[in-house]
Amino acid sequence: MSHPIAGRITFNLVAGILVTVVTVIAGVAWMAYRQNDQAAVQTRTMVMGGIDAMHTRVQGLANDYSWWEEAYDAYQRGDAAWIDANIGTGIVDTQIADFLVIVSPDHQVKYGWWTPPEAPNTASVMSPALIGKIEDLIRTAPVENNAARSSYVETPAGTLLFAVSRIAPVSNASSVDPATLPLLAMGFYLNNQRLSELGRSFLINDLRLERADAVTDATREFPEIRDIFGKVIGRLVWTPPTPGFAVLRNVVAPIAGGLLTFCLIAMWTVLRARRLALSQALSEKQAIEAARTDSLTGLTNRFGFNELSASASFEEACARGEAAIIYLDINGFKSVNDSIGHQGGDALVGMLAERLSMILPPDARFARVGGDEFAVALTGRPALDAVAGVASAMVHALDQPFTVTGFQFQVTAAVGYAVSDGVDVSPDELLRRADLAMYQAKNAAERDAVPYHPGLETGALHRKRLGMALRGSIEANEMSVVYQPIVRASDLAVVSLEALVRWDSKEFGRVSPAEFIPVAEETGAIHDIGKFVFQRACQDMVDWPGLRMSINVSPAQLRDPSFANDLGAIARRHDVVPNRFKLELTEGLLVRNPTIAKRKLARLKSMGFGLSLDDFGTGFSSIGYLRQFPFDWLKIDKSFISELGTNPTANALIQSMIALGDAMDIAVVAEGIETVEQLQLLRLLQCEYVQGYYLAKPMPAAEISALLARLGESRRILPELELPGFDSSRSALNLQS
Repeated sequence: MSHPIAGRITFNLVAGILVTVVTVIAGVAWMAYRQNDQAAVQTRTMVMGGIDAMHTRVQGLANDYSWWEEAYDAYQRGDAAWIDANIGTGIVDTQIADFLVIVSPDHQVKYGWWTPPEAPNTASVMSPALIGKIEDLIRTAPVENNAARSSYVETPAGTLLFAVSRIAPVSNASSVDPATLPLLAMGFYLNNQRLSELGRSFLINDLRLERADAVTDATREFPEIRDIFGKVIGRLVWTPPTPGFAVLRNVVAPIAGGLLTFCLIAMWTVLRARRLALSQALSEKQAIEAARTDSLTGLTNRFGFNELSASASFEEACARGEAAIIYLDINGFKSVNDSIGHQGGDALVGMLAERLSMILPPDARFARVGGDEFAVALTGRPALDAVAGVASAMVHALDQPFTVTGFQFQVTAAVGYAVSDGVDVSPDELLRRADLAMYQAKNAAERDAVPYHPGLETGALHRKRLGMALRGSIEANEMSVVYQPIVRASDLAVVSLEALVRWDSKEFGRVSPAEFIPVAEETGAIHDIGKFVFQRACQDMVDWPGLRMSINVSPAQLRDPSFANDLGAIARRHDVVPNRFKLELTEGLLVRNPTIAKRKLARLKSMGFGLSLDDFGTGFSSIGYLRQFPFDWLKIDKSFISELGTNPTANALIQSMIALGDAMDIAVVAEGIETVEQLQLLRLLQCEYVQGYYLAKPMPAAEISALLARLGESRRILPELELPGFDSSRSALNLQS
């Protein structure tokens, strides 16, 4: 069966072949005709040049015979014998011309010679009218120059090309009245022999003079000849050469052979292209189906499901209030992958999809939209009546465990669903509502499906408004940076500062970082906020020489490929060396992709930045991270510090963390110090650095500068403390008891 694309390709290729063949033929023909036209122009130029040369020759002869002192003297004394012997012989003996006549100032033919004998004599040619025209022709010519004039006259013997000049004395020509000088006229006939000889010199074999009464449309464009009276005698006619046709005859055979070869190859190409197009069309069809199908389960994938939800039919169903979406997210799926690997996880997904497919209505569209996420689209009034039951059945279908590679796994699912109510509910809105309901089920650990209801919007809407407000917060000057000192425990001197961002929103007032930072990470605003904090810290550090600066880094920031380069550029722009900075990172960043994290941290380390592991002790693999990654500092989380001195377990854990830092040559910072007792215990445990509200609260840059000025060179933030109630000689290990 023919495919439209294959048909179009075939048509285009065949049309291209025809166009190519016609173009080649037309191009060759055009070049031939163009060459013929150029040859015709060149031939016309040469013919007219030859005629001009004949005029120049007859004018030169007339000048030679008339610009002659002895000839003038002989004429004045009436010496006919001298004139005949010296002038007439040029016609009779040498035959340099066919016709020569001398006309007296009183308009009479004084002397005349002609050849051949049968040609008309001078008296019959030189009519009074002709003599008058000859005198008009020469009247404007100067006497003192050889300035003969030429023209044509029609005679019974043919067309006569002649030139006329005055016979004048060379010595005093300027003093003689031109009207008193005799005229000499001489010329020759433009017979076929002369014209043929002229034509052959230009490779023209049939140059001829065609009489005016014989001119045809074909010869009308040739140059015309007019006599002295202005009457058209005829036209110089010849057969233009056609070198283009001669070349064309020589190249016809090779071009025809080349075109034939081209056509054969092109047709073979057309047939091959058609086969390839049909094959490609089939492959595209399969690729389109594959692009919409999940390879693991055979279900529709996210792309196909989005395409379905964006279709006109689904949009109409939403408008009628006859559409529903169910979202399902598997709980505990990661533990399966960690236990039996990704292949086992894939097998579980396949079994789960098969089990869920068995409980769905026949017309339901079931899709796998993520690694462990599924979606169901239902349309029609009956489906809406059954959607709650279908969603609940999907939850309870997982009550029975799955057996994968000999192991049994019990997984649960968070299921949420939304039903269109027919009032301004678009497919996108329906998807959002179902997604929101599913997240509610997941966060609340619901054991049944959760339907969408407007009450779910409170938290989501607030986060959305926060995200929108964050976009312009920096430009609106709502963001600021405060700094909390980090103190050396041994002498209570300020050695470093931690930069902390604050947001005073015009809409929401003071917003906690714990609230807006996650939103900033979701919306991408965290990148601009991070650059703002780092740049402000660089500006303020100029006034605080000798102090280091801690900057918190979000996992979203580190995923930015240009993160390290951007930090380096900002530091260079403010002339701050990178080794004055410690970048504080949380374990969550390292858990998600340790390979990429290791490479990026190594890059930051090579640029000179220090690295600190924040919230140490709250994760599962902190010791492993200290071994894998190039950390310089670690921060003991304040949740441990808050129990210091009241919980023996906390005392032992903190002591172990400090010992671990010493063993690995990593500086330890305890954060969240709120009492003097906590500070005294940490000093006794030989914790290297401490930070907290008891020592100093976060404050703006101006207050930091004032604090440092008040402390002086020692930078001791508190006077030396005694340790009441503690024996300084006791071993730190005794605190465990």
